Amino acid sequence: MAVLPRAIADDNPGESDRIRFVIDNVIFVTLHEFAHLIIEDFGVPVLGNIEDAADTLAAVTLIRRDRARPERDFQLIRSLLTAADANRILWQRGLEKDNPAIYFARHPLSIQRAARMVCLAYGSEPELLQPLPDIVGLPSFRANWCEEEFKQAERAWLWVRDSFVRESTGTVTEHQYAYGPTRDPDLRVIRERMMQNKALERVVASVGQTMLLTETITLRTRSCGSPDAYWDGNTRELVLCYQLIQAFYQLSDDQGVKELVKKIRSFHRDNKQILKTIVNPDS
Repeated sequence: MAVLPRAIADDNPGESDRIRFVIDNVIFVTLHEFAHLIIEDFGVPVLGNIEDAADTLAAVTLIRRDRARPERDFQLIRSLLTAADANRILWQRGLEKDNPAIYFARHPLSIQRAARMVCLAYGSEPELLQPLPDIVGLPSFRANWCEEEFKQAERAWLWVRDSFVRESTGTVTEHQYAYGPTRDPDLRVIRERMMQNKALERVVASVGQTMLLTETITLRTRSCGSPDAYWDGNTRELVLCYQLIQAFYQLSDDQGVKELVKKIRSFHRDNKQILKTIVNPDS
């Protein structure tokens, strides 16, 4: 049997899809920066690229918390797949290919990050998510190793959790949030739209349900001059730049995003009964 994230598959096109794309990417970016916080605050030993390690901690956190949700609606796996899609689009636009310096950067190439995220999601439950590689274009030579790749990543994640943090077991950490001011009229529109959609509130709630840290933090948006997100250890603030959120919103209008959503919705329409059986086996 196979099923894909119900939350992606809901018949809810247009602007709400774009807002959801932004929020899902913000959730992943926030968890990625949380991972840097954990690695740096607790001195977690890292073999390999620290950005890879942060992506892996964020991805496995989303996957494990998705499994723990009683409704099993795949909303957190949706966030992971949406973040992968954003990286795929960045690669397809060719900006990295035309910039040789990017091959020497600390971050892996966008297409490599996308493949890693999708592989971890698929590898976590390959039977349940059997159509995923075909839908997102993950080659079989990589997909065949994804189950083992996820097992290795989860073992590392469990060691970090058991050594340094506690996984949430129903208790929610009440992190703070703040919408910083901006004078830029375009960014003000983004700020107002985020406030209307309670974007930071939703992100903070999602993060608070994933891991319990020893201290609360503040998730703050502000104008930074460039698309960025970073952890400020001095103020205990995780900063999301309005320019990054603006970039996600612009990406959300890419035709590739729309085509992928259509594929997933089509799969969902053809397999509603399978989904209902898996999510509600007693119904």
